[in-house]
Amino acid sequence: MGAKGVLNIAWVNVSNIPLDKIHDRNIAYVGSLVGVTLDIDKATVNRPESVRIKLGCRDAEDIPIKAEGVLGGHFDNFFYSVDKTIVKNPPKEGITVS
Repeated sequence: MGAKGVLNIAWVNVSNIPLDKIHDRNIAYVGSLVGVTLDIDKATVNRPESVRIKLGCRDAEDIPIKAEGVLGGHFDNFFYSVDKTIVKNPPKEGITVS
């Protein structure tokens, strides 16, 4: 009762994390720039091209493609692409006017 909406959950690929900064804490931080980091796909942590995270957010279809953040005293742009949506907002009911 009183909830504002459903937490959307999606697996998201995140790229441009500096290789020397890739560890769980920084990955969670980079996810938090656009939502809530729920899980990290450990099999992707050492991939140089991207890390896969499970992200909670308001709307999985509106995750920005880029966000700016600071790691190790340097500003970086991080890039996001949705791999798979697990939970999304229910379809909006059509409104009819009589």
